[in-house]
Amino acid sequence: MKRRLLRLFSIILLAVPALTGCGYSLAGYSENNGEARYKKVLLYGSKSDLLYQELYIRLRAAGVELLQEKTPDAVTIILSGSRVKRSLSAVDSRSQELQYNMQSATSYSFVLPDGRVIAKKSNFNRTILNKGVEALAGANEQRLLINEMKKQTVDEIFINFMRLR
Repeated sequence: MKRRLLRLFSIILLAVPALTGCGYSLAGYSENNGEARYKKVLLYGSKSDLLYQELYIRLRAAGVELLQEKTPDAVTIILSGSRVKRSLSAVDSRSQELQYNMQSATSYSFVLPDGRVIAKKSNFNRTILNKGVEALAGANEQRLLINEMKKQTVDEIFINFMRLR
């Protein structure tokens, strides 16, 4: 028994340096140590949109310089389309609306300094119950869910920006 454990332990000890030597890395490990490869960004989108504003703040906090016009070494982020759709997903025996499904879809793309274009799409779904007599509470809940989905989209855009090579 001890011999089997010792053998297993020695195999693990030999495997770790071998895997790191071949370029294997753990999930979530970043070679850039949390710093953006591209330090200059031109951000296109509606400045009044929460998505644009949150991404702007996030990029500034990461030390990225946000430009007003294109330079040869800048990445362009284009927030091309964002929509939220609400559809009925459940009714009761009297055909009264019980539950809705809210879907957020955002299209965006990165234009790299070498001219490559990377197009992406972000989708999120949320389920919301029909409040009936509490219409104001339901409207507030919908607004909060829309903002939450937009912030999740910003997280996804930012992560994809940090992964650009």
